[in-house]
Amino acid sequence: RDWYRYYIKNLNTIIEMNQNEETKSKVSVTNFGSNQNQIATAMTLRAFIYMTLSDILGPLPYSEAFKGESDEIWAPKFDSQESIYAALDKELQEAHAMFDTNGSLTEADILYHGDISKWKKFNASLRMMMAIKMADVDPTNGKARFAKAYADGGMEDVTDGFHYTFDASNASYSAWMYYVGNMNYASRGENFVPNAFIVNALKEHNDPRMFSYFTLDGYKGKVEGDPADINAYKGVPFGFTTNDEVVSAAAGCASVNATYCEADATYGLITTARTKLVEAEAAVLGWIDADPKALYEAGIKASFDFQATYHTDVTEIGGETCVDDYLASEKIALSSDKETALKQIVMQRFLAGFMTDAIESWSDWRRYNVPAMPLTEYQIEQRNIAYPYRMVYDASEKATNEDNANAAIKEWLGGEDSSWSRVWWDVADNH
Repeated sequence: RDWYRYYIKNLNTIIEMNQNEETKSKVSVTNFGSNQNQIATAMTLRAFIYMTLSDILGPLPYSEAFKGESDEIWAPKFDSQESIYAALDKELQEAHAMFDTNGSLTEADILYHGDISKWKKFNASLRMMMAIKMADVDPTNGKARFAKAYADGGMEDVTDGFHYTFDASNASYSAWMYYVGNMNYASRGENFVPNAFIVNALKEHNDPRMFSYFTLDGYKGKVEGDPADINAYKGVPFGFTTNDEVVSAAAGCASVNATYCEADATYGLITTARTKLVEAEAAVLGWIDADPKALYEAGIKASFDFQATYHTDVTEIGGETCVDDYLASEKIALSSDKETALKQIVMQRFLAGFMTDAIESWSDWRRYNVPAMPLTEYQIEQRNIAYPYRMVYDASEKATNEDNANAAIKEWLGGEDSSWSRVWWDVADNH
């Protein structure tokens, strides 16, 4: 609910103040940049939030949201994810056309620092991310939307990514991670060890990003092993039944690298690596006229570049040719078989997505079951929802808008507000 009450509402206010004839020319508004660019930026951010919420929950209040004062709609209906996606694509196209690279957007823009060309690339990348998820449920519209977004131009350089850098002068989540990571609160330190799925996948692919993501300087002291030996790194497996078991297992695991825990750390909310690897998937599907191998390799290189720019340079660990050596290895080289190539691309999005790219790896897993995550016997016995297909609605939402919530659950979620229900685009029978 807070996403509606605060973040989306605030973006709506920005749009309204830049459209309203009585406020649009006031210095308090124009100090932040041209009206067009403020509107386009707010529309793009709002679409990102709506897309993310819908990918998590499915149907949402959208077309009737925020119409209490204007139309006295205090209990908005829920829209299907299909219709939300269509509306968001339309709004993002409108915003893309509205951006004026000759206009202004001030340094109050803490994400792209007023660079309109990067906002346009982020906008197009968002549209591609939505479109590719439609491959199994509406490929005709997905292909058309993807092709238009691709033609408009997505992220290319690593700095085009949608990144957030914490401010070291202020208290922040990143600063909190730093203190915990340095064992000032050792009892919470086990939260900062990796899961076994990502560690084992990096081992399986002999991936030097292991040394950039993690360290053997564990949360209770140094873990035994050679820091240059990829097999020395371990993660916590799923399936433990008690907290004591988790804590015990964590003591022998690697830790998240300190560069992620600094008070001024940079996180990739949506990275160029993901954008290029999404384009690679579209190329394999025949949605765009492009070389899948070139896009695939560009995506992997962009991931390595992101680490070098904002965290730890992998080439300093594996040598100057490690990226080329990695791409040339038999397991990494893109297959000529379509289904194999698609799984390779999605796996690379998973490997590149450590601490980046929001919930997109979860969306990939729901579509492709990559990486495969078999349930333990305990999980099967308890029907433990360790790997949910969606999250359930907040209890307050169902309490205050009960009739519309129940109608959406019945029509689009199979009658059950469950973590086992599927969102609209999640139709692949691969779990």
